[in-house]
Amino acid sequence: MKKDAFVLEQAEFKGWKFCLSVNIRGEYDNRVRNPKVTVIFDSGKQKRRVPLVIKSYTEKNGVYLIYAQYTYDVRSLFYNEPLGSRIMVSFDVMYGDDNYREHVPFRLGEIVHQKYDDSTEEEGTDDKEGDSDEEENGSGDYYDVIFSEEKGEIELCAKFKIEAPSFGTRFLKGIKKGIGSVWKFILFLTGLCLVPVFLLDALLAAFGCAPKRGSIHASNKIIYILKHARWKLASFCRVNLGILPFKLKAMVLVNRLFSHFAVKKNQVVFLSNRRNDLSGNFEFIYNLIKDDKNLDIRFVLDNQSVRTMKFRNMLLLAKYFATSGVILVDDYMELLFKMPRREGTTLIQLWHACGAFKTFGCSRLGKPGGQTLKSPNHRNYDYATVSSKEIAKFYAEGFGLSPEKVVATGVPRTDIFFDEEYKAKVVNEFYGKYPKLREKKILLFAPTFRGNGKNSGYYPVELFDVNWLYEALGQEYAIIIKHHPFVGNRNQIQKEYKDYIIDLSMNSELNDLLFVTDVLVTDYSSVVFEASLLKIPMLFYVFDLEQYIATRGFYYEFETFVPGRIVVHFEEIAESILSGELGQEKLEAFRDRFFDGKDGQSSQRTVDLIYKSMNQ
Repeated sequence: MKKDAFVLEQAEFKGWKFCLSVNIRGEYDNRVRNPKVTVIFDSGKQKRRVPLVIKSYTEKNGVYLIYAQYTYDVRSLFYNEPLGSRIMVSFDVMYGDDNYREHVPFRLGEIVHQKYDDSTEEEGTDDKEGDSDEEENGSGDYYDVIFSEEKGEIELCAKFKIEAPSFGTRFLKGIKKGIGSVWKFILFLTGLCLVPVFLLDALLAAFGCAPKRGSIHASNKIIYILKHARWKLASFCRVNLGILPFKLKAMVLVNRLFSHFAVKKNQVVFLSNRRNDLSGNFEFIYNLIKDDKNLDIRFVLDNQSVRTMKFRNMLLLAKYFATSGVILVDDYMELLFKMPRREGTTLIQLWHACGAFKTFGCSRLGKPGGQTLKSPNHRNYDYATVSSKEIAKFYAEGFGLSPEKVVATGVPRTDIFFDEEYKAKVVNEFYGKYPKLREKKILLFAPTFRGNGKNSGYYPVELFDVNWLYEALGQEYAIIIKHHPFVGNRNQIQKEYKDYIIDLSMNSELNDLLFVTDVLVTDYSSVVFEASLLKIPMLFYVFDLEQYIATRGFYYEFETFVPGRIVVHFEEIAESILSGELGQEKLEAFRDRFFDGKDGQSSQRTVDLIYKSMNQ
């Protein structure tokens, strides 16, 4: 085998499942800990970038060895698109931040050679793909597989007949659906008649005369009886009963109702589950369009989880999702994937974060908590805005979008970093509120959260002793703490330090705090991108780096990517700051890589995209 080689070990269909595995080898770099292999599926209408999951990465005699494998259900690849007659497949490989290869040529492994050599003859020169020495043909269950090794392409040709369902098929499907609905209604009516029986069973269970359901937790017997009876009724009727299912069904019904009304092309709606107020990217966009009398601007801003979200807001969301010409969101919003998109509307994701740091969405395929291939999450956007063209491919992968839908307009809220008047205003307000801090330098501690999200987020505060750090820095620095909104626990601040160690996690905009920051201490937070625009020295306190790489992962190699010094022991924070060894030499290249337009015009470019979508 050549020293630098990409070998296709498996490429076969099992039903609708396309099984791929590869072996890759090349010159080893000890700085690379998180290589990536990406598969690109192209239907001609959509492109889907998905990871090929790396199962092993080892080194031997200066050569790296990668084995990657995954099985893809081709029916889940493309969003709202029936399978076509042809799918093209290619591979990208990323080995280190500056070694990204597209459309990588491959050679067939022995097993693939034998499988397709034994099943079919080589294609002749008259076949549609050309030279037989570059291609070998084989059969799968639903697709023929054609290889072009030098081009780095696999062509999947449908063996099934592609045609619209006949009237008879559609009619039969409608009959089955109707019968199913009638049967559900009969079960529900029968269940209502049996409610007294279910209540009796619940009463007996509550007093130990009948088996209890272990998963039902209640503070008293009355609550238990009601929950037990509801469970019995739901099981019999084969439906979900409860407040949340009712709210979701009502939302879907309202959406269906308003789908019969005309789309208002001039209506722009701001939707968010992240915030209650008009802040972040939304604020900057609104300020540029608010004076346009031709626009009908609406808002649904509710930072509660779906379970606790106001019912009125859910119904308004359903209405505007059906009738607004332009729909703006700034984060993952679960409810948008429970309703169908209407033709004539444009959904734009104004993602809140800059750059590309931690993997998310479909990029976490095959990892614990990662998104599945068929998940609808994020995949119905018409556009997603990002800070640079370099990272567009990663957002396309994470969102499950075709690359052309990811647009490098810049991130609107970063425009403030180019506004000297705003900066002066924020600095004056900060020191007006905390006058004692004028005599200190400011250390901002802004880590990301640990845990699985909003309901379980935390930070191990015992590993960051703010009181010790204040003393270790000779009281030269004041310490501002800004935890992620998901973090529920807090650092304990001793009484004598409360004037100079201040927790602003709940009541300050993170971007505003950067204007007064002299040193940023963080870990895996995307605040590093905003901080780079202000050329703030940074330290990365990453005591759990190995675990984070294994469970979450990054788009780039962490050690070579971050624009500052990395420390794993808490005491090193003080040592690095006092010595001035903060790795600032990386800042400029980092900033240029992740921001295309450093001109304060990101909001205007995004607004131009909004107006463009209205006129399409």
